[in-house]
Amino acid sequence: MSSVPELQLSQSFKLAQRAFASLLDAAHFDASLAMAGRVRMAALDKLDLARLTRWLAWQTLVRNPQALARIERVDQRLAAGVLHARARLPANGRPALSGSPRRTA
Repeated sequence: MSSVPELQLSQSFKLAQRAFASLLDAAHFDASLAMAGRVRMAALDKLDLARLTRWLAWQTLVRNPQALARIERVDQRLAAGVLHARARLPANGRPALSGSPRRTA
């Protein structure tokens, strides 16, 4: 049995995530999807906004090249935060080991 608590995501975060996923998945930019993203983003607290920013950083890394441009059209401060978070992501998608890893028997 694990003692690590399960991550609980708020309903407002899940709705914002879905709104931005729809925006990024669309074949062409849709202003109504951008507005839905803005509305959902406005309902987030600071912690959920940071989670959304990190999630969007991963999305811009693996999705189509226009993903960041679409986020910029929704909110430029969010796009700047995504760029900042993206710079701190591991290059190959895996966290780097610090020093020598612990070895167990």
